[in-house]
Amino acid sequence: MPGKDLHKFYLSIVFPSIAAIGLFILSMFIFILPYFEQNIMDKKKEMISELTNTAWSLLEEFDNETLNENITREEAQLAAVAKIEQIRYGAENKDYFWIIDEHPIMIMHPYRPELILKDLTDYKDPNGKKLFVEATKLVDQDGEGFIDYMWQWKDDSTRIVPKLSYVRGYKPWGWIIGTGIYLEDVNEEIKTIRKRLVNISLLITLFISVVLSFVIRQSLNIENKRKSAESELLLSKQKYKSLVEASTEGTLMFLGKNIIFSNIKFSNLIGFDSAKIMSMKFEEMFTADWDLILSSFNDKKRSVSLETRIKCSGDVEKEVIISVSQIQYAGDQGYIVVVKEISHEEQLEKETEHLAQELQTSLLLMNQSIKPLINEPLKCSVDTSIHDAAALMTRKQRDVLFIQREKSIIGVINDSDLKKRVLAEDLDARKSVMEIMTSPVKTISGNALLYEAILVFKNNNISHLATKNEKGIVDGVISYEDITGMQQNSVSYIIKEVEISEDVEQLRKIHNRVPVLVNALLESGDKTQNITRIITSISDAIVDRIIALEIENIGPPPCEFAFMVMGSEGRMEQTLSTDQDNAIIFENLKGKKLDEAREYFLKLGRQVSHHLNEVGYKFCDGEIMASNPKWSQSLSVWKKYFSEWINSSDPQSILEASIFFDFRCVYGKKGFVNKLRQHVNKALDGKSVFFYHLAQSVVKFKPPLSFTGKIISKNHSGDHLNLDIKKIIFPIVGFIRLYALNNKLDETNTLQRLRQLHLQEIITKAMYDELVLSYNYLMHLRFRFQAKSILENRLPDNIIDLNKLTHIEVGTLKKIFSEIGDLQTKLNFDFKGTM
Repeated sequence: MPGKDLHKFYLSIVFPSIAAIGLFILSMFIFILPYFEQNIMDKKKEMISELTNTAWSLLEEFDNETLNENITREEAQLAAVAKIEQIRYGAENKDYFWIIDEHPIMIMHPYRPELILKDLTDYKDPNGKKLFVEATKLVDQDGEGFIDYMWQWKDDSTRIVPKLSYVRGYKPWGWIIGTGIYLEDVNEEIKTIRKRLVNISLLITLFISVVLSFVIRQSLNIENKRKSAESELLLSKQKYKSLVEASTEGTLMFLGKNIIFSNIKFSNLIGFDSAKIMSMKFEEMFTADWDLILSSFNDKKRSVSLETRIKCSGDVEKEVIISVSQIQYAGDQGYIVVVKEISHEEQLEKETEHLAQELQTSLLLMNQSIKPLINEPLKCSVDTSIHDAAALMTRKQRDVLFIQREKSIIGVINDSDLKKRVLAEDLDARKSVMEIMTSPVKTISGNALLYEAILVFKNNNISHLATKNEKGIVDGVISYEDITGMQQNSVSYIIKEVEISEDVEQLRKIHNRVPVLVNALLESGDKTQNITRIITSISDAIVDRIIALEIENIGPPPCEFAFMVMGSEGRMEQTLSTDQDNAIIFENLKGKKLDEAREYFLKLGRQVSHHLNEVGYKFCDGEIMASNPKWSQSLSVWKKYFSEWINSSDPQSILEASIFFDFRCVYGKKGFVNKLRQHVNKALDGKSVFFYHLAQSVVKFKPPLSFTGKIISKNHSGDHLNLDIKKIIFPIVGFIRLYALNNKLDETNTLQRLRQLHLQEIITKAMYDELVLSYNYLMHLRFRFQAKSILENRLPDNIIDLNKLTHIEVGTLKKIFSEIGDLQTKLNFDFKGTM
């Protein structure tokens, strides 16, 4: 190897490797060792707390005997002392328990009998610490906890060492029981670990040194082989170049993802010269995905063929069939791509499939976040004059300006406002910008998707949208012009079709296209939350249109109202098998006006529910629909309903009402729904019994596992081993709903609730990640089997066939059952109830 290359090799490999070894050894002693020390101490603490709790339960057991009048309290206390005094544990079987009362007076100590029945108020350890007084204070304040002090080594009164004890009070007797660990034991374990780490570090250093020596030697051989390969590559290049140029069809040759040859036939087809083609990527020329094509090679000896579209010059696209074959090119993996244009007859024959592919591509694009399009907003104060505002916009080359008072955005102006409200009206430019600003400012979450932003732009006929961060603060702006190219996406087009539909039959046909949409998204590997959000957007639009059409039919409403949805629709988590859960809230009225409103909205509710059923949204088996008089009521009645559920002591009633707490507005006055949410949040304060019963609905869930850990099914059907996936999702949704209600979160969507719980540090990052993965996996299974049912002309449901899952998928299900067990443990701890 030349000296220059050898020097480069040392700089790029040898020295970084030595530095990495040094950093590794350093991290051993700075990070890993302290972690082990803390872990050992935590385990020791956990051990003595569990042991103390076990001994404490003996006190409770003897106390129960007195309650049953089997023995007197004095007899029970003597028996408990005798029992606990004999208990020993530890490697030498010399660790013990001790008992004092709240005075403190020593009740029992196996190694210090001289202290028994003595007042310990002034007793101090060699460092002057009144350890028994500290124990009584700790128990009085917290009921239990840890204390550290100096004490004799087990039964050796001549040896005084540091000790850590865990104490817990038993209130019925006024006793405190404790046991502890000697910190010298912990230090010995840490010393052993430190010695092992030093040995490991030395072994690793030796191993890397040997490897580096081998690598340097091999590098010399590789350099010689490289020179030989270069000459072979030149010969191979000429061979394949001749093959490509001689082909009668458009032909490309790829090495990895780069084009290295193209023939004249392909240049004529696409309309670009050879130099331009060589600089392009596969995705710039075709609508197909190159990585997806490569993953389709099951047999390297066979080619992969597919129909796609070629992007020609002049923004023209043509239907083509491409055939991709694998080759070995100078020892590397290469590909020959033969491109043939599809005839007009073949194109017509494949039109349906072509449209489906176009839809999928558009959907993937519109599922992107708006974040890349967000710009920093230009702001001015309310005292700024129109003239100064215009000058600022010109200087900054911006066409929109936000007006703020203190730190709050209160209005916005754009170029159009300056033309229409200042120049056209000959308004004095010295006046404040408040004279011409638009208020309030329309906003959208910075985490919104492109299609959601487009809908807001269209519905409000505005040119700009302010974006809010996680804390609800305006920190950005997006313009309609930036995303105008996205307006023809499929979701917006479908919703536009819904908005102009004139009858239920048209809406039914549109709804029947949703499964195709979902299937395309599933095949593209899209996230389940994106799929449910799109389904919800279409569903909301259909509900909105049906209500509007029905109001045109029966006449305007007698008062303001809101049409709200609950359950999966309220959580924005609809699937392909969803029934109706909806209701109507109207303003508070009295007398004849109230009777008229009830009659009108009951009629409206029945017609809307009927039409939704015709479209494809099934009637609710429990009749939780606006067609039911019970669920078409004034705001005051709805507040009463929720108050009764929250204050109920009937577990079944609380469970049945749980879906109502996922309500949101889809039509009408959102203020009614907001007021109802405020009422619910206020009513939930201090309602531990309600949360206890709500928690029990999750805690009582039993994973369908046998004692051997095998998934079992109570629903066999021939060769099918069926499992209701909805029942598996229920405890996860219920767990997240419970903590969302307990922390007064306004979100109804499960993943949005979960994100807020994580951001507010109510759940850990680890639990957040596990729940997101578990929920998305279960929803993906649900969608997959539902889409399959529709393709097989069967009605979709929530049943999955375990026999159709891979071993990895079944293993993932078992892991989720284990995660649900952790959720149940947390609920039992956090919501113990006060029954």
